[in-house]
Amino acid sequence: MPLDFTLAKFRRLCTCVAQHYPTLTLAEYFQGKDLPARFAMMRHDIDRKPDNALFTARVEAEAGIRATYYFRRYGSAFRPGIMREIEGMGHEVGYHYEVFGKAKGDHERAIRMFEHELEEFRKICDVRTISMHGNPLSKYDDRELWKSHDFRDFGIIGEAYLSTGPDVKYYSDTGRNWNWKNNMRDLMPANQDANILESTDDLIELIKSRKINRPYILTHPERWGKNSVDWGINYLNDLAFNVGKKVLVLIR
Repeated sequence: MPLDFTLAKFRRLCTCVAQHYPTLTLAEYFQGKDLPARFAMMRHDIDRKPDNALFTARVEAEAGIRATYYFRRYGSAFRPGIMREIEGMGHEVGYHYEVFGKAKGDHERAIRMFEHELEEFRKICDVRTISMHGNPLSKYDDRELWKSHDFRDFGIIGEAYLSTGPDVKYYSDTGRNWNWKNNMRDLMPANQDANILESTDDLIELIKSRKINRPYILTHPERWGKNSVDWGINYLNDLAFNVGKKVLVLIR
């Protein structure tokens, strides 16, 4: 069986999506104006290795897909040049926030950090939507910030988890699979499909079947290997991370 989570497999997924669905960015979806009955959304969280996002963005642009890319304001993940280049391809670039965790649960400190980081993003790109970074190592869930504040006060029209309606079906590669087994935070229970998908090939077959009217697909570009060496490194990293997640669950 061909290796999963390779750039070649990602290309196959994109080709299939483009053949069977028109695609929307999350901003277009949240605006909700004259939405088609059937569409797909491709979302990418850039937790690490922003260079990999350029590869996936180019593959999607070649397929005619306009996707949404969320970048962190953290270390090497924050790459203004790459963000501008991806936006220039026609994709949406948004803010992958994690300020509630950074502020150790202090709502007022977190909202000040959010406003400051959002201003930094808007010097680079037209940011209209946000997505929390589901750091499994943190005990804080960044979505908790919006129990005391409203992201719309900052000109944000939607949050990738909280603003999504029940009309879409959500699929995530978190944990290096599509079956939710190693997923601690990137969850939307009301939107998660009951289909158990063991591989990207299963997802491709589901897309081909057209059984789902509005698939919402999340990937992390650092997971998709460009070559066998890259794939092997990613595999070992994900394996170690998944073991760490299980330990954390037992501890908590």
